[in-house]
Formats: sequence, C-alpha cells, structure tokens
Amino acid sequence: MRLSEFLRTNSEQILAAWDEFAATVIHDGKTMDQKALRDHAGQILRAIADDLDAPQSAAQQIAKSRGEGDRDAGTGDTAAETHADTRIVAGFGIDAMLTEYRALRASVLRMWAEARGGQAGADEMQQLTRFNEAIDQAITESVARYTEQVDRSTNLFMGMLGHDIRNPLGTIRLSTELLTRSGQLSAKSALPIVNAAKRIQSIVELIIDFSRAQSDALMPISVRPARLVDIFENVVDETRVRHPETAIALQGTSADTHGEWDEGRMGQVLSNLLENAVLYGARGAPVTVVLTADADHVGFSVHNRGRVITAQDRERVFEPRKRGTDGEQRGPMNGLGLGLYICREIIRAHNGTLAVRSTEDEGTTFIGRLPRKQPARTARESAA
Repeated sequence: MRLSEFLRTNSEQILAAWDEFAATVIHDGKTMDQKALRDHAGQILRAIADDLDAPQSAAQQIAKSRGEGDRDAGTGDTAAETHADTRIVAGFGIDAMLTEYRALRASVLRMWAEARGGQAGADEMQQLTRFNEAIDQAITESVARYTEQVDRSTNLFMGMLGHDIRNPLGTIRLSTELLTRSGQLSAKSALPIVNAAKRIQSIVELIIDFSRAQSDALMPISVRPARLVDIFENVVDETRVRHPETAIALQGTSADTHGEWDEGRMGQVLSNLLENAVLYGARGAPVTVVLTADADHVGFSVHNRGRVITAQDRERVFEPRKRGTDGEQRGPMNGLGLGLYICREIIRAHNGTLAVRSTEDEGTTFIGRLPRKQPARTARESAA
C-alpha cells in the first residue's frame, strides 16, 4: 500500500489522534469541541495524499522542502491557510498551532511504520520524504496566513486607536484653551493638562508608527525639497518651551542643508532625540544640536552629558520595546521603548543612518547622516 492510499484509508484513525492531541494543547482562547478541533485536518490530509500521487521534479521537491511549493492559481485558500484562520480566531498561539502539525507528522509516521512492520524499501522512503515535504509546505502556508491575520488585526486596531483617541484629545485641548481664554482656568493650571494631552498624543503616534514600520518593513514618508535647518529650528524652539530648565543650543545653522526631506518625520526624529537627551541627560547639563553638510549629504548630531551608554546597549537602544540597562531617566518619555526605534526607521526610510557614540569623557552623541537626494520610490512605498 502506497502512503497516499494509507492516508486515505486510515484517515479516521489519524484524525482521531489529531483530535486527541489538539484537545491537550494549552491556549488562551475559547474551548473547542471535537468538530472545531478537527476543522480542516481532513482536508489537509487529503491534500497531502493528492500531492503524493502527483508527479514531482527534483526542483519541485527542493521547493516543497523549503515550504515554497507551487499552488494552483484560482484555487482559493488552501486547507492549511483556512486552518490558520480558525486557530487564530480560537485563540491558539502560533506555537500551539505548530505543535499540531508536529503531532500529525509523528502520528502518521508511527502508524505507517507499524503498518509496514518496521520495513521500508527505497520507494517507501521516497514517499516518506515527500510526505514530510508536504507537511512543511502546509506549515509554511499556515504560518504565513497566521502572520498575515495578526498584522491585519494589529493595523486595524492601530487605526481605531488613533482615530478614537485623537478626537477626545482634541476636545480636551480645545476645552482647556477656551477655559484659559475665558479666565475660568489659569495658564499655570492649564499647562499640565495640555502637556498630558500632548504626551498621550505622542504615545498614540509612536504606536501607530511602530505598526506601520513593522507591517510595511519601511516607514512611509513623503519627501519634498526643504532646508533641514528650518525644520530643526522650529523643533528646538518648541523643546525649549517644554524644557525651560535645559539649555538647548543649535549650531551649524549656516550650513547648506537643502535636500529632500519629509519635514514632519524629520521634526519627529529631532523631537524624540531631544526628549531623550533631556530626560536621560545629567540634570542641568546643556544639550547641543549640530548641523553639518557636504556635497551629497547632510548630517546632524544631538549631544548630552549623562551616564554612558554601554557598548552592549548601543544597538539595543534602537530595538523596539528595549532600553539600555544603565542610565537614569529623570521623567517619562513615551513609556514604550519605541522612540529611538522610530527615529532610526525614519532615517532608514530617508536612506540614511543613525548611530550613537557614548564615552565618559565626551558624553553621548546620536549621529545622523542623510543623502540630499532620495531615489524614486516604488509604487508600494508611495501607496503606503
């Protein structure tokens, strides 16, 4: 008996083992009955049996072993993709879903070995190889669909979060402004409310930007001719108002900083870097922003004094939801560990670089370098 025939003949026994294992999988979702647990497992088995009977070239075999097998155009979702849909709705984690495939593989191999009495010829070994390749293909399809659904849900949630929070925040800020103008609220009393609203807004924007960078693999930007010095002057002035206790200097304003920039995004970069410098720098120490330029590039740096960022942390601080293990923060920044990650993603979207240098003698300096001209963006990037 060929393995494909074995799968069809013994499908109920194989699926019973699938049911038994799936019921033991620990997950945070809803309790599922036997029919829901089995869902498309039978279709997956039938698809594998059909695949075993189909002719396969050496190149196709290699592709299947990598989970890159061809699929017929217009066939709709595969059973493995639909299986991923049901599992994510049921609350299965991706690791729990993968254990089901491992259990299915193990059950089939055990039953097949028992049926063959422990003996296997060359043709049967080839069938086993193709079975494993088909399982790998199903796993790839399930994981890809699971990841796609997670990204879609995350983006939807981010969009809803941004929309639903921006509106009440706008109401808070407008109401505070009206109360201040009418004399019912002093400017001093209004300042904490306005600052808190701005902070919530910045957190929301960071989360949305993080989601965009993760899903699109590149921060969406819209560039146009501008002078970087104009952008930086505005941001430095705004930061001085927020942090009057810190001396912030902007140097190199005479440099030629013409180029193609997303003004809002570049302002976001400097704003985040200045907040980081003020909140993590030594109390009372000045912060210095320096602009430089050459024929093809514009550079900038943000320098502050404070605890040194250790060598192992100099890349870690750019990772999402990560912070350095040392350093003392004097106040909350964004609370999410996304600020520096967003900064680097914006610079990367401009085809530039952002790095940090930190020593006891020199202090800490974040250094950015950007090409003046941006290459033509792809249709996908423009749509993003």
